[in-house]
Amino acid sequence: MRVRSFLIFVLIVFPLMTSGGCIALETIDEDVPRFKTPTELYNTALERHDRGQYAKAMVLFHQYINQYPDSKLFKVALYYLGHCYQMSGDDKEAEVLYQRVIDPSLENDFWTGMALKRLRQIKGEIDESDEE
Repeated sequence: MRVRSFLIFVLIVFPLMTSGGCIALETIDEDVPRFKTPTELYNTALERHDRGQYAKAMVLFHQYINQYPDSKLFKVALYYLGHCYQMSGDDKEAEVLYQRVIDPSLENDFWTGMALKRLRQIKGEIDESDEE
């Protein structure tokens, strides 16, 4: 019986765990619809974020970021993905994503400013009630 359990793990579970999460993410949320356009995917992710459905929004923002790295909304999607992680209690991952949003070459960039503000919130430098 142990050999059988081990084989099941090695042949089925282990490949899913080591696939970088891609297969696992698709099977976690089977209600995630397929999208016809990048805008449709982004808008659905943002809608889930705005409803406080952070786990679903994270899956969609990850999908968007992976599929459309050259999109004009890439940086914005990174910011919202970071916020989803922050709201879900994973401040470390949120910090990593906010750092990716920050562009020091753009002096008055809105999203850089928002990411810096969220980083200050995580570090306790400003009150979390200071929302957008």
